[in-house]
Amino acid sequence: MLSLYLAAAPMRLRHYAEAGGRAMLRQWQGMLILGLLVVGQATTILMLPAAMLAGLVRSPNAVGVATLLAAAMLYVLPQRAVLRGGGMRGYAATLPIPGPARLLLDATVLLLADALLGLELVLAAAIGGMGTLPGLMGLLFAVLAVQLVMLRLTLPDPRRAVRALPLPALLRTNLQVLAERPVTNGGRYLVALAAAAAGAAIATAFHFDGRALPVAIGALALSGFVLADFYRLLREAHAPIRAFLATLPVSPRSLMTRDVVTVLCLGAVPYLMLAVWFGAFDPGSLVAFGLLAVAYAGLLAVLRLPMLRGGQLGAMLAALIAAGWAGSAIAMVLK
Repeated sequence: MLSLYLAAAPMRLRHYAEAGGRAMLRQWQGMLILGLLVVGQATTILMLPAAMLAGLVRSPNAVGVATLLAAAMLYVLPQRAVLRGGGMRGYAATLPIPGPARLLLDATVLLLADALLGLELVLAAAIGGMGTLPGLMGLLFAVLAVQLVMLRLTLPDPRRAVRALPLPALLRTNLQVLAERPVTNGGRYLVALAAAAAGAAIATAFHFDGRALPVAIGALALSGFVLADFYRLLREAHAPIRAFLATLPVSPRSLMTRDVVTVLCLGAVPYLMLAVWFGAFDPGSLVAFGLLAVAYAGLLAVLRLPMLRGGQLGAMLAALIAAGWAGSAIAMVLK
C-alpha cells in the first residue's frame, strides 16, 4: 500500500497545484490585502486567527469548534472536483489502490489545500505554547475528517439547483451563467463570505471597540473587490449574444443593469452578515451601517469600470479603488 501511495501522491499533488493553485494564491492574497486594509501591516492579520485558535484550545466551546468545522466544509465545497482528482478520477478508480490508501491520498491533498490553516496552527502553537499542541492537532484532525466527509458526500448539481430556484427574471440568467463554473465562482463567493465572517470574528475579538467598524469596512472592501470579478465573467458570457441583442427593441444598457443588480444582490449577503452581527452586539453601530449600505453599493457599482476597462491592470485598479474607499470610509467613521 505504501508503494502505491508514494507513486500516486505526487500526481495528485501536482494536479491540485495546477488546477487549484490560483484559488490558493487568491486566498493568501486576500489575507494579506485584508491585513493592509485593516491593520496597516499585512503579516499582522495572520496573528489574529492564530490567537483565536489558541484561545479555542485553552477554553474550548462548542460554538467555536462548530464554526471552524463549518468553515472547513464550506472551503472544500467548491473545490470538490479538483480535490478528488478532476479528470484523473475516473482513471484512478480503475487502479488497484485499496480504500485506506485512497483515503490517505485525499487527506494529503487536503493538507496542501489547508496550507493557510496549517500556518495558523503553527502560529497558534507559538502563541499558546507547547501545552496547546495536542488540542491544535485535534482541531486539525477534526477539520480533515469533516472535509473528507464532504468529499465523499453525493451532492446535487449546482447548475440544476440554480435552475430550479424561483428567481426573478432580472437575476435568473446571470446566476445560471455563474453556476456554470461552480468551482471558480463558488470559491470566489465563499471568499467574499469568509471575509465578512472574518471581519465579524475579529470585531468580536476586539469587543466591538473603536477598531471594530474599521475592521468591518475592510472586510466589505475585500468582499467588493472579490465580487467585482463577476463583471468580467458576465461580460464574457454575454459576448456571443451582444450582436443579437442589438437587433431587439431593448435598451442597450439592459445587460449592464442586469450585471450591476446581480453583483449588488450577491454583495448584499456579506453586508447583511456584518450588519446583523454588529446590530446584535453593538446596536449603536447600525447608524454607521445604514450609511455604509449606500457607500458599499456605490463601491460595487464603481468597480465595474476598472474590471471591464482596465485591461491587464484591471485587478490592480480595482484593488486601489477598494483600498481608497476603505480608507475614506474609515476616516469618516473615526471622525
